[in-house]
Amino acid sequence: MLNMVLERVLINGTLFSVIVGVLVMGSLWYNPRLWLQDYPKVVQAKVPPMSPHEKLQQRFIAIPFLLLMLGVPFVSVLMVKAANGGSITFPFAYLTAVGVLQLFNLFDALVLDYLLLTVMQPSFAIIPGTTREESLVVGWAFQVRNFVKGIVITALLSLPIAFLASL
Repeated sequence: MLNMVLERVLINGTLFSVIVGVLVMGSLWYNPRLWLQDYPKVVQAKVPPMSPHEKLQQRFIAIPFLLLMLGVPFVSVLMVKAANGGSITFPFAYLTAVGVLQLFNLFDALVLDYLLLTVMQPSFAIIPGTTREESLVVGWAFQVRNFVKGIVITALLSLPIAFLASL
């Protein structure tokens, strides 16, 4: 059973990470202000709040993002359950869901936040009205704090997913 869980976590977690990574980077390229809430406070204080049109655009990004955040771990648990003859215990269901989400959290921290946004610093991710240093150069404390928040959020989000999928 553990091998099935690890296989689903690696395969589905990787696919999930790539799909959401493309969604995030594409939306940053389209309009980095759609992620204004994720930028450092100094950036948020320096630029005007999002317009009603930007808030609407943000919803168009948030809906598929949330559907993926809930759907991929749920489907992953169902796949493990099916491979195990239609049954799965809550601990294995939780391990599957949290594993998929944590793999994305790690991808988000290392690839999206650190490698792409902090090291490579693409110009399209700089919010107009701010400098590269304000928008993209953040300290390790900021990155680690966001990663730890992701650990807590994914651990909590996995509970109802595992419960429902293990019924």
